[in-house]
Amino acid sequence: MLGGAAGGFLGIGGGIIYVPALVLVIGEAQHVAQGVSLAVIIATAAVGGTTHFRQGNVELRTAAWAAPPAAAAAFGAAMFADFIDAAILRRIFAVVVLCVGVSTLLGTLRGERLQEEQRG
Repeated sequence: MLGGAAGGFLGIGGGIIYVPALVLVIGEAQHVAQGVSLAVIIATAAVGGTTHFRQGNVELRTAAWAAPPAAAAAFGAAMFADFIDAAILRRIFAVVVLCVGVSTLLGTLRGERLQEEQRG
């Protein structure tokens, strides 16, 4: 439920929640956790995307040009991930999550600073 809520609320797809939860809490293998996460994300992305579409938050032109290369890249990356050792895959996942977190934090702080400058 937490992954679905995060996906709909934050637009992250829930993978940042699902994969660590499946590995650390349930004890699934890294490859299985990533596969299950992607399968679950199909449903959460469909529901969240439909809801955001109904609210007018989806630019269909942008989605139309972004979806095909993203799908192709996802296919290739999933095939490649199957050849990587689970421990290495786990480290790569951790670095990506860390980078996304730092980027989000810095963007938020930058946005708050700009808002303060505009007010003051």
